[in-house]
Amino acid sequence: MKKLLSLLILTGTLFAQANNIFTINPSVYSAGAGNVGIADSNVRNVFHNPAFSGLGESHQEVSYVKWLPNLTDDMGYQNIQYNSPMGISVELFYFDYGTQTQADQGGIIIGDFDSHSYRIGMGYGMEVKDWLIGGRLNLYNHSFIEDIDVDMNYGIDLGAHKKFGNTSVGVVLKDLGGETKFLDQSTTLPMSLGIGVKQSMGNFNLMSDIKVYEDWNSIGLGGEYLIGDIANIRLGYYSEAEFEVDYITLGGGIDTDIVDISIAYLYNTDSFFNETLMISFGFDL
Repeated sequence: MKKLLSLLILTGTLFAQANNIFTINPSVYSAGAGNVGIADSNVRNVFHNPAFSGLGESHQEVSYVKWLPNLTDDMGYQNIQYNSPMGISVELFYFDYGTQTQADQGGIIIGDFDSHSYRIGMGYGMEVKDWLIGGRLNLYNHSFIEDIDVDMNYGIDLGAHKKFGNTSVGVVLKDLGGETKFLDQSTTLPMSLGIGVKQSMGNFNLMSDIKVYEDWNSIGLGGEYLIGDIANIRLGYYSEAEFEVDYITLGGGIDTDIVDISIAYLYNTDSFFNETLMISFGFDL
């Protein structure tokens, strides 16, 4: 579906919101449990906490999501993640806004264009006295209209994780960085402080994340039931009260010694996020 945007709207509304695209959770594994992952020590959750790069596991993963399917049919994102047993992680997140129809301020259509945003992340983690600690450098860029440049920006994530018996705690500071500049406008990255808690009770895990941004907050609640060592069922709830965003999440996955598959589904009949289906394929080579 083509979306009619004037140059004025593009440089105002779209650019002002573009950096918030990078707060989208690319981990399908955690999306099924309310987007919770700060305290859930798993290499699939490196986006939530860069300390998990230090788990020393080899993992490669690709995912694809059609975003806001009830609003448009050509917007979505892809994510590629690589984790090394040496504590190094690399991620490429690519968000495609789809085809836009550009019009001038008088409403005269002057052509179509494709727009996208991407993030390249490079992290390292290690264990220090029963703590996992890590950091990640992210490079961000946007492409809206041909011949109009957007300066590349950077952000730094710092995270820590520790297990106390059956309880795990994670803390993360995300997107410490500079300004993104576009024409005569500039915007900062959505810096946040996040705290997560995970309580394990046999095969059942209960988890929660709270993230505090400058102008808004988010909360995620999730539960996970492990079916042996090969499968899991996940359920959760996610909310951004200031934006009136909330939805229930369902998910699950199969994890063999070599290949794993994760699926998540976002549900709220009154939300653009309704019926969003997410899937990822992972490889432990």
